[in-house]
Amino acid sequence: MTLLVLSDSHGRADNVSRAIDAAGKVDAILFLGDCLRDVEYICTDAPIYSVRGNCDFFGAFSSDQPDERIIGFGEYNVLMMHGHTHSVKNSPEHAIAYAAGRGADILLFGHTHERYEAYLKEGSTVLGVTLKKPMWVLNPGSIGNPSNGYSFGIVTSRGKDILLSFGKL
Repeated sequence: MTLLVLSDSHGRADNVSRAIDAAGKVDAILFLGDCLRDVEYICTDAPIYSVRGNCDFFGAFSSDQPDERIIGFGEYNVLMMHGHTHSVKNSPEHAIAYAAGRGADILLFGHTHERYEAYLKEGSTVLGVTLKKPMWVLNPGSIGNPSNGYSFGIVTSRGKDILLSFGKL
């Protein structure tokens, strides 16, 4: 199974479409906020799951989207958030500790426009929270910001293995 992870398009709906084309066949598209209108009318066979970012205050589609959500990805729980409510610009630690408390196996966040990936093994401690199971963490960067190469993320599940990777337009 494969997920395309996008964030922070900031009006670049064209880049959202280009990333979908570049990723090829995916099982779902996950948008982590900041310009939800850029994914509102995307034509694709894959389901699209979205969360609101700090720039998503207006529009009918934006008001229908949650600030975070957990979706199933095979046997894994994926927590999607934009990250601004967990101070990810300072450090991803607050978001990681929060995700552990929610039972997430995979944490996806945006907001910083910087790509980030991490694997935390079972027993790792983050801000006093000990992980009871491993956690994969991914920030795809920004599909709307040229300074980071218009980047996106891919999460692939192969049996019990999770692979996090990045793409650029």
